[in-house]
Amino acid sequence: MKTYMMFVLVSLSVLGGCANDAPMGQYVAKLKAEQTYNPDASQENKDIIPYGSGEKMDSAYQVYLDKKTESMSSSSSQVINGSN
Repeated sequence: MKTYMMFVLVSLSVLGGCANDAPMGQYVAKLKAEQTYNPDASQENKDIIPYGSGEKMDSAYQVYLDKKTESMSSSSSQVINGSN
């Protein structure tokens, strides 16, 4: 009886090692593709994306947020003095 149980256990272990590999990551890739409305949106909307300097874009963003902007010029430093 012990040899029979040992034979069954070894046989199941050997057969389990021959099983196909699980499709790792394929479910996530499928779900991502299903949730993406337009995968080519970045290529199709290149003409719509505004361009400009950092100062110009920052002021436009601050107006969008309805906040008052602090003037920031490219010559001003962003380093906090006295941090040492």
